[in-house]
Amino acid sequence: MTAALAETVVRFERSPGGVPEVDATWVLEHRDAVRIVDVRDTRELVVHRLPFGEHVPLRRLGEVAERWDPHEPVVLVCRSGRRSARATRDLEDMGFTRVASMTGGILVWEALGHPVRRGPLPVAEKDRASDARTEDDRLVRGDIVDHLGDPTQIRWVRAASLLMQATQSCVDGRDAHPIVGTMGGDAGELLLALAALERVRDEPLDEASVRAALDARLEAFGRFYMHTDEHALEELADSDPRFAPYDPRELVRHPPAELEEPLLAALVDPAHVGCGHLRLTLQNPEEYGVRTELARSLLRAAFRRLWQGAPIDLVVLEGGHEESGVLTVHLDHDVHPYSRIPTVVPHIGDHEVFVSHPQVSAWVRAQGASFLLEEDPWLREHPERRDAFLEALEELGDAQLHATLGHLAARLPVYDAYVSPDAVRVEGPRDPD
Repeated sequence: MTAALAETVVRFERSPGGVPEVDATWVLEHRDAVRIVDVRDTRELVVHRLPFGEHVPLRRLGEVAERWDPHEPVVLVCRSGRRSARATRDLEDMGFTRVASMTGGILVWEALGHPVRRGPLPVAEKDRASDARTEDDRLVRGDIVDHLGDPTQIRWVRAASLLMQATQSCVDGRDAHPIVGTMGGDAGELLLALAALERVRDEPLDEASVRAALDARLEAFGRFYMHTDEHALEELADSDPRFAPYDPRELVRHPPAELEEPLLAALVDPAHVGCGHLRLTLQNPEEYGVRTELARSLLRAAFRRLWQGAPIDLVVLEGGHEESGVLTVHLDHDVHPYSRIPTVVPHIGDHEVFVSHPQVSAWVRAQGASFLLEEDPWLREHPERRDAFLEALEELGDAQLHATLGHLAARLPVYDAYVSPDAVRVEGPRDPD
């Protein structure tokens, strides 16, 4: 179809929600008249995709779309239509005059019996940085040296601030902010401590004890970090027709009272847990040394407190795991409350990396353990078991670190960064341990 005919024929109507949309059959019939762009992650295309179009991951759409004609008709596609609807609004904000979301996404497309393919789509022209790596595109040590040498990519904080009104984030490379990375962030660390406590007690903690531990932690340290991701939220929204009318981000933060209990039941399903570490813990309880019901109890307690207004930071990360490496940050000194700690942005150019701060995490974990030794009634009554608790904490922590990186970063190169306020030295890459 010529550009002039496309100008005449292609008009998009707004849905009741205010977003321009077209249905799947329209897309099939007009595929030669519009630019069709799948905004999902690369790994999602392996499952099912349209047999035509091009691919731009959502996180790169704004950058790539700057090279497009803003008056060209564009249809965006994702799994269920939620991400493509948000992306449609974003492109409209950039000045695009004819952009629409395909209603219902690939799920509706496939349900209608339209043809599907599996595997990669062509990557949008000049957008091969994250989805078609060449030898010249791979992450190299110089990228990390440049990144850590850029003062805008590191924010120095005092270690004590990680205890009072600050948080540890997950090692996840999708976070766009400077982080101190540990497995699962604050939620993962508290779950680790509770699992170590169960090991030395040799009996399970009940739901009330888990809630009490979380409440004490909130009272003592303030903010509490946990995260999910957009894929888990989409799965959640599709899991129950009662959830469908709501924006899933708002639903998990401010659910109607009548949906709280069914929502809690859904949020402990691994399919709806967007933190890779916590999801893996639920799926592999023996490998992680954590009872499944203990992990569920903590998740339920955290969401209940979130809904009651507690200072719980529920972060929603976008995209899937496409990290190019693991960055382990080392300090040239022991950690104490007044140590300066480099928080690092996990995005290095076009790459994402897992970021781990083992020394800082060990210090924060020790402070949390000291707190639990004072607060937990059983540990106060059995001081002879304190050393066993600390040993269990260290053993489980090491096992969980290796398990999560083994699942999520098994074949990724590891870089070691030795960072001080005056110098940066990077070694690697080396193979994972």
